[in-house]
Amino acid sequence: MVSARIKRISNALDRRVTLELEEMDLTASQGLVLGYLHRRRGEDVYPVDVGRHFGLSHPTVTGILQRLEAKGFLTCRSDSTDRRKKRICLTDKAEDGHQRIRGRFLEAEAALTETLSPAEQGLLTELLDRMIQTLDAGCGACGGKEDADV
Repeated sequence: MVSARIKRISNALDRRVTLELEEMDLTASQGLVLGYLHRRRGEDVYPVDVGRHFGLSHPTVTGILQRLEAKGFLTCRSDSTDRRKKRICLTDKAEDGHQRIRGRFLEAEAALTETLSPAEQGLLTELLDRMIQTLDAGCGACGGKEDADV
């Protein structure tokens, strides 16, 4: 089954990146969230944005953000216009570690695709994007296309 293979690849990548990020006390999921927040720096970003981008539930996002805040990578501040909303802000620790985190993800992706030609990599990306679009079209709460960039 294709879905079982995709899940196996995802799990293997998560394990590999988590091992590589262990020195920073981060998991792969936390690294992906930090990468997303780094790309959005200068913008107001809220937990709902993270959940929508990655297709994660509110409790999952809350857990990831709480662990990142406890580790000193971000802060959650009340929004100036709506105190019920928490705006996510990266700390200097997250900014300082961004290149190391990004490097670990790029190394893992290079290992994943090292036996593929550039044309095969392009085709694989195109096929995966089509699968994502097909699944997203049938599920309004499944999240958007996750950027490959960290």
